Amino acid sequence: MIQNENFSDIPVDQRTAPWLERLLALFQEQVQTIQEQAEQIAALKTTVQELRDELNRMKKLPKRPKFRSGGGPPNPKNSTSQGHSAQVRRAIRQKAKEEVFVKAVDVPSGARFKGYQTYTIQELTIIPKDVTYKLEVWQAPDGAVIRAPLPLAIIGSHFGPYLRTMVHNLYANGMTQPAIFDFMLGVGIDVSEGQIHNILMGESKGYQQQSEAILSAGLQEAPYIRTDDTGAKHQHKNAYCTHIGGEYFAYYKTTPSKSRINFLKILLQGKEGYIINKAFIWHLFQCGVDDDVLNAFEERIGKHYQRKKGLNRLLNEMGLGNKKLRLCCLEAGLVGFIQETILKPGQILLSDRAGQFLIFDHAECWIHMERPLRKLEAKTAEVEAEIQRVREAIWTLYDRLKSASVSQEGKEEVHKLYDRLLAMQATSSGVQAVINNFRTHREGLLKALDHPGLPLHNNDSERDIRGMVKFRNVSGSTKSTEGQAFRDALMTLKQTCFRLGRSFWEYLEGWFQGELIDLAQCVRESYRMPTTAPT
Repeated sequence: MIQNENFSDIPVDQRTAPWLERLLALFQEQVQTIQEQAEQIAALKTTVQELRDELNRMKKLPKRPKFRSGGGPPNPKNSTSQGHSAQVRRAIRQKAKEEVFVKAVDVPSGARFKGYQTYTIQELTIIPKDVTYKLEVWQAPDGAVIRAPLPLAIIGSHFGPYLRTMVHNLYANGMTQPAIFDFMLGVGIDVSEGQIHNILMGESKGYQQQSEAILSAGLQEAPYIRTDDTGAKHQHKNAYCTHIGGEYFAYYKTTPSKSRINFLKILLQGKEGYIINKAFIWHLFQCGVDDDVLNAFEERIGKHYQRKKGLNRLLNEMGLGNKKLRLCCLEAGLVGFIQETILKPGQILLSDRAGQFLIFDHAECWIHMERPLRKLEAKTAEVEAEIQRVREAIWTLYDRLKSASVSQEGKEEVHKLYDRLLAMQATSSGVQAVINNFRTHREGLLKALDHPGLPLHNNDSERDIRGMVKFRNVSGSTKSTEGQAFRDALMTLKQTCFRLGRSFWEYLEGWFQGELIDLAQCVRESYRMPTTAPT
């Protein structure tokens, strides 16, 4: 008897058994073919829709709205971010208190007063005013004229610190300069559009200095950094905004390229250097460079070049003329320099596996690894069950990894669950591809076992970068290099305040009143505070 749930009750003799087995094999082959065709059709549908979107763009028709599918663990209670970033709350300013006593009407004689019933509201008062500073002027016996100095907060401007604080806050929250101009006129401020622009751009250099200091502090102190990028516009041309952040900081940089060299240059912050070290060798190994070349560089470990010309001279001496190989060597030189002089030892880089970010000691995002399963269209109950089983296995492993202790028993349990996931077989090529991806990227996905507190996903970077997406959708293209740098720096300051749990409004108030809060030092102090590893 053939033991099959569909034919267990059918008597089978020696003559019909081979025929039934061939029939079952044919049936399973047809099921797999149907699923593969369904996946091909789904891919073709996506291609057709992209072509339609492109035609609509060329015809200047309205864009099709995008609806993002949900993802992550099935239980939302288990999908919270690890560490401080999940607990960050917007700092709320201390509000003024006012009590208004309201008398009752038509109170009959003989009534007894029983106190008050309270009803609380929130209110905001915006009162435009002209402030005239009358500076004392004295003449000394020797004829010298002595004048009282202006307050530091208003030197060089005819707009007060609170007004400038509001302008910068409105712009940081996505309000365009024309909209800010209309708002100011509406509340009674006599200002021009050019003056609004000057109020903003007047702080550009100071913001940029603070922004770069924040990045340096984060790279030197953070146990891990996160990165992501998104499209941007500059001078009506396509550009890219790269986000680099961590538990207590966020940094933004818009550039015309999204290459790996570009990402390395952002980390360099204007520095340059090429070092042949273990990080150099590892990067070349990851690029698939031949062992002979790796051995040749092993003999030159410790060499340091300040300029690209020096490393190019070495490559010429070694007879390495292949253009792609030379580019890998230049990248490796920058990686070695950054690893040795800029990054904190043992620092982890977490990303969504985009090619430009696959460098250094890299951890990978579980959400992005599982995401292809949500795009598959199951045409049979069998494939639907396969998708469900694989997803359950992934998120069971995910939850166990989050709660795994640093003990050897906890690590062994996670590895067993991971092996169980890799041992699963699927008739759908799409499902099997996801399983194979987990096999390929095992080391990066299990990085948290050796680094407690490391997030398992890159969602925080995606959340941080939404502010730039809003800017792009509302304002479109920046027109000057100064404006582009100002926007990047302003968003760096705002999101870093959020990460630190500080009020951005109060930070700007201190900025314009000459009482600057050193956010870079706040980042350093936050990372140096003793913390307990999350359970």
